[in-house]
Amino acid sequence: MTSPGSELNRAEKDENVDDINDVFEDIFLTEERIIGEHFHQGLVDGRLEESVQEAEDYGFKKGSEIGREIGFYTSIVTTIASQPEIAANEKAHSILQEVLCALEKYPHENDPAIDLVHNLQQIRSKFRRLCALLKIPFKYTQTNDLSF
Repeated sequence: MTSPGSELNRAEKDENVDDINDVFEDIFLTEERIIGEHFHQGLVDGRLEESVQEAEDYGFKKGSEIGREIGFYTSIVTTIASQPEIAANEKAHSILQEVLCALEKYPHENDPAIDLVHNLQQIRSKFRRLCALLKIPFKYTQTNDLSF
């Protein structure tokens, strides 16, 4: 037979175990709770007019930089393609055609289904191969100053 005091101790122990489990669960879920709160706050902040304008300005800047780089490659490659010596070199001619094809296929508008950065990296790689093969020192140097 158990005494009333021991039953009380058992109830207190069960209550303490439940409290401790709640505390551990709260600690364990704190990260998820904080991430959720900040995610929703980010959505609210992102919909503000100033955030939309900032995103538009950033997109315009990055688009200008990419356009300048594509224009550089296009001008150099079309100039190289007009040289009669290149037609005689089969390997250079095939790489040149690859670069020209990649430049033509590069999208002029943003399409979320297309990986613009990956396509740009492929163009850079092919352009470097062409320059190395022809031993020409053209290299695109990115400048961070935009002026209009």
